[in-house]
Amino acid sequence: MIERLMPQSHRSPLQFALIFTLIVAPCARAQKPAARVEKPQPVSTAAAEARTAKAFEEARRTGQPALRAFLYSMPKGADLHNHLSGAIYAESWIRVAGEDHLCINTQTLSFDKPSGDACKPDEVPASDAPLNQHLYDRLIDAFSMRTFVPKTADSGHDHFFETFDRFGGTSKAHMGEWLDEVATRAAAQNEQYLELMDTPDFSQAAALAEKIGFDPDFAQYRQKLLDAGIKDSIPAIRAGFDQAEADRKQREHCGEVDAQPACKVEIRFIYQVLRGEPPPVVFAQMLIGFLSTLTLSA
Repeated sequence: MIERLMPQSHRSPLQFALIFTLIVAPCARAQKPAARVEKPQPVSTAAAEARTAKAFEEARRTGQPALRAFLYSMPKGADLHNHLSGAIYAESWIRVAGEDHLCINTQTLSFDKPSGDACKPDEVPASDAPLNQHLYDRLIDAFSMRTFVPKTADSGHDHFFETFDRFGGTSKAHMGEWLDEVATRAAAQNEQYLELMDTPDFSQAAALAEKIGFDPDFAQYRQKLLDAGIKDSIPAIRAGFDQAEADRKQREHCGEVDAQPACKVEIRFIYQVLRGEPPPVVFAQMLIGFLSTLTLSA
């Protein structure tokens, strides 16, 4: 406590006596001042590297289990170009689909919105999937690479990208828990940074671009979209990211005494453009991306 009040280098004998009197004298039970604890000396970078290299060589000599444990505990740098929707586990998609009252097409193994208040004849409520083990297993295999075996006209690349169309339709309100899921997994693997790709809701901007019609003069088309109010989409995009990040911090108790390790994982976003859409929609997405980036960084 004395060390916190005043550095020793700036302390006169009179000041030391005054501090000692104020702090120690009222403690009648104290027989003698506590022994001074020496602070550990910082380890030099060279010494730390040498110690790590020695531990690594020892793990290699010991065998695979020791080597795996050594590598598993090492800090990892960053996970870049990470598609957020592709990083969510299949089990999570099935759960939120049930919460969003979506349906499951049992033929295509994909989510669908109900027709009115009920699912179509060839569909079942997503909330029923956990009660049907056969369907549940089929969905997980369709949403992930689990049990995938390459065969003619069905490569791992194609299977992976087909999964994105299967679990679409869930609400963006779940984004905070998705961020928590990937950050928690990253923290468990000692990752320090995530760069997540995400496509915000661009439906309003897309409808505006298609209404105006495509103009190959990009500068002129950009101005037409600005004049028509494409910037009106930005506040909702910004609010969505703000809410998701606040939800993530709340789930991880960031800033509190029981803060989770995931709080230390830094997350930044890459605005993702769906280039397979019609030209007006692609251009609108890119324009919204640039405008959103400028707004979010302001």
